[in-house]
Amino acid sequence: MKRRSWYRAWFLGIALAGGTLSMGAAVLAADAVSVSEQTEPQVEAVGQVIVQIGGRFCEYHREDVEGALRRYPMVQQVEFLNDHGTVLVRYRTKTVPPTQLAESVERALASGIGCKAWVDRGGSSQAKS
Repeated sequence: MKRRSWYRAWFLGIALAGGTLSMGAAVLAADAVSVSEQTEPQVEAVGQVIVQIGGRFCEYHREDVEGALRRYPMVQQVEFLNDHGTVLVRYRTKTVPPTQLAESVERALASGIGCKAWVDRGGSSQAKS
């Protein structure tokens, strides 16, 4: 607050003493200083992760998978990329680890025969986490 008052007084002094600046310019300059002092809100980053689903007919339980993922408020989009259990999840990062999303899907598919869900890190399907 003191910093803004000092600038306002300084600009007002120049306007009155020098005569080259008008009173409107002094106020505008002081307002520009106060706007620059404000901090901009941080925008949360949106990330995406591939969740793979494996097991006997487990990939066909799309409603269960989507329901398990939509329980998280940070999940913004759930997209089934194919009929083989590949799901793209877009979510706000730094809120939940991707492995927790996969675990939630696996719990939702617990009634299936040997259903598994894991985060696809670009490796083979044998490397399930």
